[in-house]
Amino acid sequence: MIPDFIYTGLIDVLSYRSRLEEDRRSGGSKFKDDLEGALSVFDTVNSAVYSVNAISDTVILTCNNHNNFIEFLQILRNVFKAFMRKGLLIRGGVAYSKHFQSGRLTYSHAVARAYELESKVAIYPRIVIDDNIIQMYSSGTGLPALFNKGWLMVHNGITFLDVIEQTEWNEYHNLAAQIYERDKYKLQMDENAFSKHQWFENYLFDHPSANMTEKRYIEKMSLK
Repeated sequence: MIPDFIYTGLIDVLSYRSRLEEDRRSGGSKFKDDLEGALSVFDTVNSAVYSVNAISDTVILTCNNHNNFIEFLQILRNVFKAFMRKGLLIRGGVAYSKHFQSGRLTYSHAVARAYELESKVAIYPRIVIDDNIIQMYSSGTGLPALFNKGWLMVHNGITFLDVIEQTEWNEYHNLAAQIYERDKYKLQMDENAFSKHQWFENYLFDHPSANMTEKRYIEKMSLK
């Protein structure tokens, strides 16, 4: 059977291991409960068009209808927000390529490319869009409208999903500040983890809908 071309979004939950270790040490299930709560965002997704698989710290969302790209992006926005509301940051990649799945076999260029984008390009809490999608739409009328309508942003040549809708900036700011405040003691001397929070704060305050009366929540550099 010839593989179909599909959209695939691969999502990684940041700080998964440290949150898992917290549950282990406490004997509780707070992290499990947060994951289940965040994943409930998929309960109303149309399973005839979208397939969802969640394994450990990875969520794979596929869309088998080429015409549903905008709805696919909206679902990813909803996913990002759902995880942040449970105190979790995520990053991911979106690809469009060949994909074949049966009961025993998954053969997917799309999943492989989405994983590559998530693990090597996204780096920070953002969902990166593959260049081949940009090229595919740029020859028509689709993608320019996405840029104009605030679906996508570009930084340092990397295109990613703009998850902040116009009226939601304050909520995202508050959620990001709460996550940072909760985790900042664990970020000491961990530049890799700290940079992810720093990038997201910069994204917030560079955003067109930023409320500049709000204060930054990450401490500035100081003299010893």
